[in-house]
Amino acid sequence: MADTHRSLAEQIPAIVSLLVLGMGLTALFLGYHWFWIVFVIGFAVVLPITALLSQSLFGNENGSEWRGDETEPERTDERQDALNVLRERYARGEIDEAEFERRVDLLLENETIEDVEARQTDGERELN
Repeated sequence: MADTHRSLAEQIPAIVSLLVLGMGLTALFLGYHWFWIVFVIGFAVVLPITALLSQSLFGNENGSEWRGDETEPERTDERQDALNVLRERYARGEIDEAEFERRVDLLLENETIEDVEARQTDGERELN
């Protein structure tokens, strides 16, 4: 099922865009020769200002309780940190290419760093 929840900060610019479009088309159909000014001012001035204001006012509301995005940045940061450590160790020559690739594959296969550590200790037990 697709997640259709959108935060208020995402909805306000869309509403303003529809209002500007509606006002400009109304002015066009009523025969006002300055109808194009509504589009220029609306889309070039009002919409960006509204988007910035809505993001600054409602930017903290990211809908994470609906989308489950709360844990993803931590996971990505952990994974990126671990990958950076692996790259540094490979660059210093502490591990060879095969070991580097094996560990990168382990990182990509698992959800967290703890999963990788648990899998490595399981593999060491199997070898003994």
